[in-house]
Amino acid sequence: MGLRVRNWSRAVEGRAVPVEVQLEAADVILLAIKDDAIDDFILAHPGLQAKTLVHCSGALVSARAVGVHLLQTFGDTLMSPADYDRIPFVFESDAPAMQDLFPGFPNPVARIKKSDKAYYHALCVLACSGTQMLWQKIQTGFEFCGLDPTLAQPLLRQSADAVLADPRLTLTGPLSRGDTKTITGHLLALENDPYLQVYQAFEALQRVDS
Repeated sequence: MGLRVRNWSRAVEGRAVPVEVQLEAADVILLAIKDDAIDDFILAHPGLQAKTLVHCSGALVSARAVGVHLLQTFGDTLMSPADYDRIPFVFESDAPAMQDLFPGFPNPVARIKKSDKAYYHALCVLACSGTQMLWQKIQTGFEFCGLDPTLAQPLLRQSADAVLADPRLTLTGPLSRGDTKTITGHLLALENDPYLQVYQAFEALQRVDS
């Protein structure tokens, strides 16, 4: 985007240049640290408070920094520039304009009330981390049964595509049909598995939705 970027890391042992000096010329400072450390870090470095401070937590509401959550997960592999341009930026309702914080960025922008952030982020965690845990579970479970984990890929892709195409998709399977004998067998099979509680929670949710 043609923007000059400088960085400072707490993880670099014996950092010779203090953060206030390293980032003295910065207009906007992004605090890419864990949620619980953000406010303490700002208080420990009062020289930063004259700058526009931005944190990227989806849940935290801070009086000392603006909240801008990037609605995406990030791994070790870089994506294409077009993929980065498509990431939605979720701004707190009273945050400055996109142009003021990230000049030239073409990303879609949405705004959220601070009072809704914890619920919003809980949904993100349920949908992303929760789903990843379930998808990892079916693959490791297939290995336990002597099956190739890649056999699950068409099922997982179709499940994701279906719900993305229709968020109000009518569920299928024994939970939606109320197949009590099958469900009882599932519960017995999961008796010593930590995912028993997850299955029971899904069963309870299906009863509520019905």
